[in-house]
Amino acid sequence: MDTSTIAAIATPAGAGGISIIKISGVRSISIASTLFRSRVTHPQVRTAEDRFQSHRLYYGHIVDPESGSTLDEVLLAVMKAPHSYTCEDVVEINSHGSPAAVQAILELVLRSGAYLAEPGEFTRRAFLNGRIDLTQAEAVIDLINARSARALEISSAQLNGALSREIQNLRGTCLDLLARLEAEIDFPEDMDEIVNGEAMSRGLRERVVEPIRGLLNLYTATRAIRDRLTIAIVGRPNVGKSSLMNRLLCRERAIVAQFPGTTRDAIEDILMISGVPISVWDTAGLQETGDSGRL
Repeated sequence: MDTSTIAAIATPAGAGGISIIKISGVRSISIASTLFRSRVTHPQVRTAEDRFQSHRLYYGHIVDPESGSTLDEVLLAVMKAPHSYTCEDVVEINSHGSPAAVQAILELVLRSGAYLAEPGEFTRRAFLNGRIDLTQAEAVIDLINARSARALEISSAQLNGALSREIQNLRGTCLDLLARLEAEIDFPEDMDEIVNGEAMSRGLRERVVEPIRGLLNLYTATRAIRDRLTIAIVGRPNVGKSSLMNRLLCRERAIVAQFPGTTRDAIEDILMISGVPISVWDTAGLQETGDSGRL
């Protein structure tokens, strides 16, 4: 088990927004106890763990223990192991979102014994601690990068274990067929009936091969939703490429003029068709030129 403590900003800081600094690991609660000052007076407690109840929200301030200065007014959420995303003690500090305040709080947390988490490290710990499997870990990044409602639906289903259950069912079927076959080979006199090769082959095809083929076809069908398609509008100058892009997007995205050469650089935008995100590029016109560096 990893005994180190990690910290990271869960959401980007922005004017008027809320940013969350997440801390995970064995020292999470003790770090929070050192930095957090509640607005509510609690009875005297012996340890940092006794000070906080799991899955509770506490209102107060983050205070620098060395200088005594208050950094921000926050809400503190505590989730004790194993009932958290990483199956470790997790603390979330909800600040006002000021970039300066968020950075100051993060530096204070790091100075108190945590280290800055690598990208995906919270999910890695969740996997290593057995909370999620690899298919669910992959779904996390797909969920974060979802560009459409359909992509969000697919990644959420995978995160909830839909693909894992399919794979486990297939594994169980294979083990069942294998057990029957090995039992017939090793103990033919104890079997009530002889294994029928044709029936076994049909069961393997219907219960294993076809479902796997269906999963592969589903991956191909949903890949475009997840990764999005790319379309480039190309052609000679002044033939209506920019007008076509504007018509597809239903807004004036590209400049349209009667003079050739109006579009000099490629212009990109996202078009949604039946839940599939499509990256559309309007390009400069193709033409003969004496300059070897231009088309």
